[in-house]
Amino acid sequence: MPVSWKNRDAGMTSVDKPPRFWLTEFNNPGLRDFLNEAFESNPTINAQAAAVKLAQLQVKLTNADRKPQLSTGLAASRNKRSSSSGYSISSKYSTTYNFHLDFDWEIDLWNRLGNGVKATIYDAEATQSDFDAAQLSLAANIIKTWLDGIEAQQQLQLTRKTFDNFSSVLEIVERGYDRGLYRALDVRLARTNVSNADSKLQIAKRLKNQAVSSLEVLLGRYPSSTLELPALLPSLIKTIPVGVPGNLLNRRPDITAAMARFKAFDQRYIQAKKNRLFALRLTGSGGTSTQELRDLLDPDSLVWNVVSGLAQPMFQGGRLNTLRDEAEIRLEQAEYYYRQTVLTALLEVETLLSAETTLQDEERATALTVHESEQAEILASEDYVVGLTDINTLLQTQRQTFTAKSALLSIKKARLHNRVNLYLALGGPISEPEPTLADTNGQKTQ
Repeated sequence: MPVSWKNRDAGMTSVDKPPRFWLTEFNNPGLRDFLNEAFESNPTINAQAAAVKLAQLQVKLTNADRKPQLSTGLAASRNKRSSSSGYSISSKYSTTYNFHLDFDWEIDLWNRLGNGVKATIYDAEATQSDFDAAQLSLAANIIKTWLDGIEAQQQLQLTRKTFDNFSSVLEIVERGYDRGLYRALDVRLARTNVSNADSKLQIAKRLKNQAVSSLEVLLGRYPSSTLELPALLPSLIKTIPVGVPGNLLNRRPDITAAMARFKAFDQRYIQAKKNRLFALRLTGSGGTSTQELRDLLDPDSLVWNVVSGLAQPMFQGGRLNTLRDEAEIRLEQAEYYYRQTVLTALLEVETLLSAETTLQDEERATALTVHESEQAEILASEDYVVGLTDINTLLQTQRQTFTAKSALLSIKKARLHNRVNLYLALGGPISEPEPTLADTNGQKTQ
């Protein structure tokens, strides 16, 4: 692991503390309500929560194998026996009551069963990490879809405003054409501009509805496209401490899950090697059999037997060796999965840190383009009115202004997406820690 990130040019700092997240970054109280609602209602996250409960139950089931097993049973039978003497036949009826108690316990001399319990504990830890990762991923998807909806809403407003502007220009050109000031070509070009704007307006409406519906589904709601969103995209005004690369090993849920699974396979490999050792078992049984129900629990009628012994496998056609080799290969496979998970995490963070800088520069350049295109449109409009330029120049500057403004909205959203993805890649918490209490002297209390 390097001591710091290679890409740290966007004001990020590599300090040894986790990033403090997400919700305060976007300064919208309703966003926290959305996340809380999703954590309660999203079907996928609830299914993952159920998986955690199942994994915890599996630990209890595996641990039960280490404890003594006791079973009991009670039965009754009715018998008829017939006998003949001369020409007469007599029948005799009898009822027998049986009670039995069986005991079985494998004394875990080599901690073989304990290895199995540890494996399921690590499995449960991995499942919990999967759940944590699912929560982080859901939070990221909700915030990004929320941003998609806001950007689509702004794009719709921009497109509608552009359509109105193009329509106004068309009216001017048509009136001028009626007075003989403009050519028919000017009218056709202006109408083409309006038609293109109308087409983009319909696309913007569709994209806005899609984004809002997707957000509603993430929240566990019916996709009605009626969710209210803020009017403007939030601005990025903070930098975050990205930590050092080694922090990811303990912070990112997918990495901790991969490590826990590696440890689980390690315990199963150890267990597979111990399967060749002898096992010490203690078994016992007891019970009564009587024709009188009142004697069923009579201690004098009780018969019992206790046996202890050692058992060791001798020949199973190579089964134990194969199981051991299989466990070893699975352990090796888990190690490679862990390594790849770490490398992927490092790649994600480095890529997103680099994008922080490039997207910021891209937004700055596009904002300048918007300013220049707006000024060019104003000049072209003035020149066209007095006949110093043609309609093509005016329409081109209008389209350029719209394209630049639309691109600026997309880049702003891309920067916000990148910041969300960076938080996700760093494995940062979803909410900020509670503020530290201070005593009357302003000192932190322990």
